[in-house]
Amino acid sequence: MKVRLNIKATCLLICIAIGLSNCSTNKHLEKNQYLLTKNSVEVDGQEEKNKEVFALIKQKPNKKILGFIPFYLNLYNLSSPRKTNHYFKKIGEAPILLNQRLTKKSTSQIELYYKNKGFFDVTSSAEIHKKKHKAKVVYKVNPGEVYQISRVTVNDNNATPLNLIVLEFLEDTDLKKGKTYQFDVLEKERANIASKLQNQGYYQFNKEFIHFIADTNQQTKEVHLDLVIKSIEKNENNTTIYKKHTLGIIRDVFVFHDTNASESKNDTSIVNGIHFIHNSENPPFNLNRLAEKILIKPGIPYNKSIIDQSHSALSELKNFKKITFDFSPTGTQSEEDLLRAMIHLIPGKKIAYTVELEASTNPELKEGIAGAASLSHFNFFRGAEHLELIYKGSKNINLNDANSILDIRENRLILNLSIPSIISPFKQKPRDYSKARTVFSTSISEQQRPEFTRNSISGNLTYQWNTKRNREHKLTFFNLSYVNFQGESANLNNISEYLIAKDYSSHLIPTSSYTLSINDQKINKLKNYSFLRFHIESSGNLLRGMAKPLNLSSVKDSEGNPALQDNGNRTYTVNLGNNENIFTQYIKTSLDFRHYWKLDEKNSFAARAMAGVIYAYGNTNQAPFQKKFIAGGANDLRGWQAFKKPTGNLSSNSDTLYTGGVKLLASIEYRFNIINKLKGALFIDAGNIWELNSNNEKYESANFEWNQFLNEISMNTGFGLRYDFKYFVLRTDIGFPFRNPNERKSEPWNKISIRNSQLNIGLGYPF
Repeated sequence: MKVRLNIKATCLLICIAIGLSNCSTNKHLEKNQYLLTKNSVEVDGQEEKNKEVFALIKQKPNKKILGFIPFYLNLYNLSSPRKTNHYFKKIGEAPILLNQRLTKKSTSQIELYYKNKGFFDVTSSAEIHKKKHKAKVVYKVNPGEVYQISRVTVNDNNATPLNLIVLEFLEDTDLKKGKTYQFDVLEKERANIASKLQNQGYYQFNKEFIHFIADTNQQTKEVHLDLVIKSIEKNENNTTIYKKHTLGIIRDVFVFHDTNASESKNDTSIVNGIHFIHNSENPPFNLNRLAEKILIKPGIPYNKSIIDQSHSALSELKNFKKITFDFSPTGTQSEEDLLRAMIHLIPGKKIAYTVELEASTNPELKEGIAGAASLSHFNFFRGAEHLELIYKGSKNINLNDANSILDIRENRLILNLSIPSIISPFKQKPRDYSKARTVFSTSISEQQRPEFTRNSISGNLTYQWNTKRNREHKLTFFNLSYVNFQGESANLNNISEYLIAKDYSSHLIPTSSYTLSINDQKINKLKNYSFLRFHIESSGNLLRGMAKPLNLSSVKDSEGNPALQDNGNRTYTVNLGNNENIFTQYIKTSLDFRHYWKLDEKNSFAARAMAGVIYAYGNTNQAPFQKKFIAGGANDLRGWQAFKKPTGNLSSNSDTLYTGGVKLLASIEYRFNIINKLKGALFIDAGNIWELNSNNEKYESANFEWNQFLNEISMNTGFGLRYDFKYFVLRTDIGFPFRNPNERKSEPWNKISIRNSQLNIGLGYPF
């Protein structure tokens, strides 16, 4: 019997869930107990939605899924009141009972919040509305008039060199006349001023040496701020001595990069003024490479930002499990402290490995499994180089047929060598490129299908560097791929790369590309953040421009004349191994934007929007199969298998591999905790792939048209489970296509069906 889940049944289940959410809430409540169901805040009679204010409330209602279903409370209510260790009590959530003591404390916290925002005359109260065994709390706030800063002084206008520096810093802050008094701004500027002073050489300074004295005027609603800088206190012979803040100058830099190395060892090497201490005659690391990452040099003032950059650059090498910086005074000179920098590098493991597995299934198609394994060495040439060998493989079989044979098989072997510096004939500033790396990569792959066999080999040179903490640049200076096709033309005409297949069996792909990634996520902070990636890639322009000067051959027809493309262009070839190989010419670009909303520690929304286009021109009229866009798979349109989502409005064919020159994709996902480390997700994906008119004259229904592409958007919904193993996340998603214009042009909104669902198993989040 076929099992189908239609939209009406879904609505019925939602109604049942809503009904269950409102029943038996008083099962575990006594006579005078009230379930807290809602908190609200009113400021001057208007509803307040500020998350910071709600975070101050000490009691919050029971967690809800989708914002209205108290799932965990309902689980708890299924337990027996007489059993304290009932299973549902362990995995559920006990009722949050109204506690008036916590309500008063919340009122005080909200009042303090508004005082810290400059509303010194604020008053607040709490109103409790009770009905049956439920209670709602309304916090009412009357903030009054905000206070503004009248003037700012430093140590009561005492004109010392340090005070004058701080006063200059204040000119670029919000601590000036006419600005609103805000306590959080004061705290932020304390940290900023301390950081700037540390970067100017005051090595003992921190924000604890700064405090503010606020003198308020209730008549004028103004605040006079005096920034006070405390002196350094020292206890000598039971007597407190006050010392002024002094600059620190780096005199010596010592680096210990052996586990048991000490300064007393005789094996010392000096590179760029840095003393490297090691146990053996041959240092375990390339000292020039380490010196390149250490920006602290003898003779420069102490600078906290340079120390942080050095620490980050050394961490990027992935060779040390612990990195520490210590500074100690060794004397004075012209009222400046001379410092000795001690850097301890504790080596980590040189060899590491990873294993990944991904599976998918669709009752109408075939089961698929894909895996990857990597082996890494993090100091291969003793210069913190990262050598990585990666194997990727996949196959599709039919588990319902005991006599099935392998239908599709793919294997790929990748070798990467990452060098933690820019390998270039042009000398770079070490400070600007302390976290840069050069990557040499080569790969060989094989894909076998009933229609064809494709083998390829490639190699590339890539530069990676960061200009800011959240911006990463990746420039692939040169990438050369050679692809060899073997297959019968009758079969090749059934696949989406027919334009390549009908013209030649082998081709050359010379490319250059650039990728910019921006990520403003702050680790361990509950804050919304975004991710943006821009990619642009071109192929064949240089070879095409040099075709005539290099006297490159061109494709000939049966009579020996140049065979022209539909656009009238010649197709030139490059001789490799006594074979004439056509080289591709195209430009490709894509933009991928993601935003993450953190509702709380256990609930969040994630959204993704992606667009891309690849346009072939000049030497070829079709972009390479492996460079084009696909739809479907574990991280895309999750209601379809990868390569199985038809292009544009083409009719579906299970024997066809689909790719496209244009792609649009959007996804939104609600993520929530279920039990402990088990998490859940509800998602909707929408998008499609198309061809460009100029690159496809054979299948018009596959082409992108501005006046009809919205009608060709495919959509799926679904749910997933994720288990957090701390070091990786195991994910299962099941997608239900509910709008598929490729199947029914007259009725694209299909009924949600288990039979047409797509199961995906993978590692990590889809985006």
